[in-house]
Amino acid sequence: MSGETSPLWRVQAVAAEAGGPAWSFAVAPGEALWIPDGGENLLNWLDWLTGIESPPCGEVFWKGVEWRARSADAASAERGRMGAVFAGGGLLANLNMDENVWLPARIHRRANAAQDIEKWARFFNVWPLPTVRAPAVRERMRQKLAWTRAFAGQPEALVLERPLREAAAEDRARFLEGVRQLRASGCAVVWIDAELDPATRQALEPLIPAAPAIG
Repeated sequence: MSGETSPLWRVQAVAAEAGGPAWSFAVAPGEALWIPDGGENLLNWLDWLTGIESPPCGEVFWKGVEWRARSADAASAERGRMGAVFAGGGLLANLNMDENVWLPARIHRRANAAQDIEKWARFFNVWPLPTVRAPAVRERMRQKLAWTRAFAGQPEALVLERPLREAAAEDRARFLEGVRQLRASGCAVVWIDAELDPATRQALEPLIPAAPAIG
């Protein structure tokens, strides 16, 4: 697919420190790439890929433009075209759960947001959205609400940071089906996880494994 379409991401010689293993890869619309990283190697992939932070070494291009070349407003607008699942949940404690799900749509003023949020909340069986704070909601539902937030908004790309950690088997299958549907619509996927079990790897095929250049 990358031979037919310009990549959304192009990562060039990204490393956590000078002289360290350097990563280079590209991801086109509809492609899935796996970064085998357990989150303990000072590699802040989610922040680097979404332009929240810049890597210590190397460059990350989104749609052909390096993140540092964009203004703050332009970078924020581009992030609004992405969905993200954070390993730590990424939910704000001072907002109710429904407000957490709605937050990206409100920040980026997405059209048809209500319809798309309801679609994915029903898909993950968390509709209606709970109007309470996170401590009042079980972890399983919090996880599915985080998925709903990431998938809603017709994202051009997903960055998934260990999204299935401790997920129930039926929820895992549902999540992978959602990823399949978004990829079919042209959404690019970067999956960050130390390992992928065989069932997940199969569900993500065709899957591009990334690897650093050493030395």
